[in-house]
Amino acid sequence: MKKFLLPLLALALSATAASAQTGPGPGGRPQRTPEEMAARQTEGLAKQLGLSADQSAKVQQIMLARDQEMLAMRGQMQAGTADRQQLRTQMLAGRTKYDDQLKAVLTPDQYAQYTTLQAGRRQHMRGMAAPQEGKVKAKDGKVKIKAKADA
Repeated sequence: MKKFLLPLLALALSATAASAQTGPGPGGRPQRTPEEMAARQTEGLAKQLGLSADQSAKVQQIMLARDQEMLAMRGQMQAGTADRQQLRTQMLAGRTKYDDQLKAVLTPDQYAQYTTLQAGRRQHMRGMAAPQEGKVKAKDGKVKIKAKADA
């Protein structure tokens, strides 16, 4: 479930952000709508945090608003109509806004668990973005990375 709840910062820095059209997204997968993303994220949080039905409904509305806002900002980025640094600032402010809304819906224990999950995801994403040592081969549109073995 971790891979379905991407942190906003990762989306802000994504160079291959998806546009508002419903064509294939990164990796050739179909791009999900904000409604689909919010439902999937809410389902994951419900399982991980033990949300009640009322909490799940509120969380889904928060996630939907966040995903729609992010999609609009990614569209501006792709169209080249917005400054990258300005959008980054807006995305960070949005993350704070939506985290505050979640804090109001979740119990203190659930929110603590949520922040721990988010910190782990951010750390995981940073690790994925870190340069890898080793050999990289590209052939016929496929890329192979052979990690350097530690001695």
